[in-house]
Amino acid sequence: MAQCPNGLGGTRPTVRSKRELEILLETVGEFYDPKIWYEQYRLPAQVASEVIWYIEMRHQDIRGKRVVDLGCGTGMLTAGAALMGADYVVGVDIDLGSILQARRACKTLSVASSVDFVNSEVGQLELGADVVVQNPPFGIRVRGADRAFIRKGLEVAPRVYSIHKGGEDVMRFILAFVAECSGCVDEILPLKIKLTPTYHFHKKRSYVFEAYLFRIVRCK
Repeated sequence: MAQCPNGLGGTRPTVRSKRELEILLETVGEFYDPKIWYEQYRLPAQVASEVIWYIEMRHQDIRGKRVVDLGCGTGMLTAGAALMGADYVVGVDIDLGSILQARRACKTLSVASSVDFVNSEVGQLELGADVVVQNPPFGIRVRGADRAFIRKGLEVAPRVYSIHKGGEDVMRFILAFVAECSGCVDEILPLKIKLTPTYHFHKKRSYVFEAYLFRIVRCK
């Protein structure tokens, strides 16, 4: 398995607060051509900044680390990790159009020197890192899509931070599936996600739903 290289980070902006991180991430764009079968939607900058800030401030798992963002989309979490001081970040996505958008976003934010992208299906990825951050499909359109991300995340890195839809049934499922993958959930951060309309069938001005960020570690 290939390892993310060390020491590629160039001069990057120094983020001094969660609010500053959120403002910078607001420049990451919406999907030009969102694909419903991939459940593509732009994670709000407010949520992305909360996630990245939590990972670093509580667990020191961003700064100086090799980070992989599985299902990176337009680069929200990829850029966030780079802005927070990750040594090297790899964004992975099956959709080439999304990767092109993410690359432009990272260039705009002056973090391109510490970021690379891989156009690949998650299951085919061979890569090693310190940490995985991911906002995978919830498995609504393609049953089991979220499982592939959890399984691969634990193969790529010993620590995985993964966003999933809220609800007790979902929580029980995630906990059980992580155990099947020889992992353990040692912390859960509740999130509230507010989305603007993304697809033609979205009629409301916004959609708000509960979600969780699971901190998953390999069991010894």
